[in-house]
Amino acid sequence: MIYDTIKNLKNYSAFNPAFDAIAKFIEENDMKALECGSYEVAEGIKVGIDEYQPGNGGDFEAHREFNDLQYAISGGEYIDVLPIEFVTESTGYNPDIEFFKGQTEEAARIALSEGTFAFLAPQDTHKPGIKMNSDTIKKAVFKIKI
Repeated sequence: MIYDTIKNLKNYSAFNPAFDAIAKFIEENDMKALECGSYEVAEGIKVGIDEYQPGNGGDFEAHREFNDLQYAISGGEYIDVLPIEFVTESTGYNPDIEFFKGQTEEAARIALSEGTFAFLAPQDTHKPGIKMNSDTIKKAVFKIKI
């Protein structure tokens, strides 16, 4: 997992070259004005823009075919993160998502506030959508094909 401000995204390009394409997409688009929906960013990278009211977060989730880069455009939420070894009670794998109802350890909690991002690899189970201090969040979830 990587947690940082979006202005530092390019610093991680050696770790994952997709970060350059994502940074370029953010620079070339007014993210606050961008309509909710799905967009192609580059080959192997797509983004979903969504706006919603955070609540209790639901179950932990993990992905096998994509890395997630979750970016708070406005507002904020908490995301609980836990290594996949510490989650239990899988509900089964569906195309690129698996949910887990239980956990054996306490999760780390990050504050995904305006201007921050979290990069989550397949081994990083995560529970987004936990209410922080704002009523809504507008968020971009970049899916990076592995």
